[in-house]
Amino acid sequence: MKQGNQFYLEFEIVDNENNKLDIKAVLKVQFNIGNLTKTYDGIGEEVTYENGVFKVWLTEEETFNFDSKVKMDARVLFKGDKKTIGGTYIIDDYWYDSLKEEILDV
Repeated sequence: MKQGNQFYLEFEIVDNENNKLDIKAVLKVQFNIGNLTKTYDGIGEEVTYENGVFKVWLTEEETFNFDSKVKMDARVLFKGDKKTIGGTYIIDDYWYDSLKEEILDV
């Protein structure tokens, strides 16, 4: 992935048996990408959910702030009386430096 791009990252959350996350049981999902945190709550637009995958939307400025190697994970807050929190494994991803850090989306 390249710094300065504006796009979304797709995340599919599955359990140990490879079953997709039951979105009806979810209150909130927090996505952590390096120092950036984006939240899915079913209302906001910074993270959307379509066809079984979460789309975490990133701006030019946000991708310029990523280091060349970024760790990503997610934490899920489930509905219910106890409001259980579960986390995902940490994934490493590489970002390629931009030769010029000029914001085009002005």
